[in-house]
Amino acid sequence: MPRSSLGKRTRSVSEKGVEAVIDTPRKRTRRSTAKHEVEDAENDENYDPDISPDEAEDEDIYFPSTKRPVRSKASPSKPVPVTPQTPRFRNALSRSPATPRHVVMSAGKLFKRSTPQTPVTPSSGPTIYHSARQLFARGADAGQLVGRDDERAQLQAFIHRLDSSTPHGCLYVSGPPGTGKSAMVQETTKKAASNTETKYSYINCMSIKSSKDLYITLLDSLNLDKSATTEPEAMKVLQSMFIQRKKSAQTYLVVLDEIDHILTMGLESLYRMFEWSLQKSSRLTLIGIANALDLTDRFLPRLKAKNLRPELLPFLPYTAPQIKNIILTRLRGLVPADSKQPDYVPFIHPAAVELCSRKVSSQTGDLRRAFEICRRALDVIEAETKHKFEVEARETMLQMTPSRKVLGETFNESSPRREGRPQSVSQMVASSFKGLTVETAPRVSISHLNKVTSAAFSNGTNQRLKTLNLQQKAALCALVAYEKKNRASQSSTSIQTPSKTQTLAPTVKTLFDAYCRLCKTDAVLHPLSSSEFREVVGSLETLGLVTAVDGKTGGLVVNQTPSKRGRWNGFAKTGEEKRVASCVGEEEVEQATDGIGAGILKSILNGDALECDY
Repeated sequence: MPRSSLGKRTRSVSEKGVEAVIDTPRKRTRRSTAKHEVEDAENDENYDPDISPDEAEDEDIYFPSTKRPVRSKASPSKPVPVTPQTPRFRNALSRSPATPRHVVMSAGKLFKRSTPQTPVTPSSGPTIYHSARQLFARGADAGQLVGRDDERAQLQAFIHRLDSSTPHGCLYVSGPPGTGKSAMVQETTKKAASNTETKYSYINCMSIKSSKDLYITLLDSLNLDKSATTEPEAMKVLQSMFIQRKKSAQTYLVVLDEIDHILTMGLESLYRMFEWSLQKSSRLTLIGIANALDLTDRFLPRLKAKNLRPELLPFLPYTAPQIKNIILTRLRGLVPADSKQPDYVPFIHPAAVELCSRKVSSQTGDLRRAFEICRRALDVIEAETKHKFEVEARETMLQMTPSRKVLGETFNESSPRREGRPQSVSQMVASSFKGLTVETAPRVSISHLNKVTSAAFSNGTNQRLKTLNLQQKAALCALVAYEKKNRASQSSTSIQTPSKTQTLAPTVKTLFDAYCRLCKTDAVLHPLSSSEFREVVGSLETLGLVTAVDGKTGGLVVNQTPSKRGRWNGFAKTGEEKRVASCVGEEEVEQATDGIGAGILKSILNGDALECDY
């Protein structure tokens, strides 16, 4: 038997009783196997004759190691240490998405975890000023209306005809906005309809889109026949209910607010409503509300031709005493019944109320404008009180907390905080607001109200200056600089006779020359042409920032009748010979120069390039 065949025989592992050991097999290449066969052949040539063949065979027999790897399906494999490798490409789907353990913060701080450190509910709630502010909010319950006694009496007298044998008629209520028309009519009509069996309907015509919509809305609100779906059917049902041949005990009270909106749908529907209420056999009482004083005469002349004239009830603007009485009544309603000062006016000082009522009555007499001013004034005093409490809270925390805490206690997120005093400035401010009462809360003073009224009733000079373009501002700055230089030159020269005294108001031509010289100083702003400059001056005059003046006296122009000889007698000249003067101060113009082109405008306003020889 050849040695190679003996060397390849193996003994069964199971015969020797050795357990299978699983190991990673070693790689054996073909080159190593061929080399091994060659070496065996060379060893045959160097055979030792002293050794017997049996011994040689025993020595040459290959006995494999018992730890040779044998794969077995019965026993599990042992883990093999693998050298970690970094993949060249990341598999996005290899790991499932999970919520990050740390707080994810973005630029807007949108992803902030809700922890006990950052509560969801706001730390500060409504203050004691909230109840007072709600009194003057739009849509708030007005309660018992104060004032308008004459209008109330006339309105009640008209509604009392519902209990008479002729429960028909038409009343047109007119007046400027904010005079209490709708509130007064709604309060009086609801009270009258609740005391009688009258069917009542209140419709705001701003929600009506067509004549059909008006008729269908009337049927629904009066609980009449709802089977009518077209305009002729609905009109026929309403006419049969309002105008009955036989006497009926059922009466109808209809209030149409903003009745002028029906004019946009056509005059026929409005004519028809007025005619239904003015017929002798009608059971309809109609009340229309609008702002125009002459709506019936201007838009409904056919009623006058048929001798059908509705009654008129005008609401005049509120006077100062009426506005004051309304505001004081509402504020005194917040005082507790057990208060020691029942006549005390909380939140707004009576002098400030007086100032508010006088300013509103002198402007428009709109009660809603007065309520808006009061609401803004309450915001001002609330912000001022809050700032005061914040300053006090910070000072208190500085006094209570030392600058350095060597062995200070550090609160953990899981450990409860000690209660006993507020832990932040906002909590201390909230506790300070809770300590205020209706009688101890700071009130709005005259200074606070002046800030609000100055912004609400300002003449708009600052707003008009902000709307000017660069060339308009440059022309106005040139005019102010020219007037300033003239005043300085006249004050420095000796006293002259009035006939030789130069006027401060320049002509448009002189102002144009000064404007061009100032623009060419820095060579940054290109000057306009003469015609363009006259248009700019005209726009400034339209805005009320520049006015035409008399050349002799320098005063405002007074229109007079020219004499028969044609001599100029007070009319302002036109074109380049017209003299103009500024209507704004230097400080206001200087404030308007901020923004785009501020350096150019301030250089023009300084007027260094002007010579005082005009």
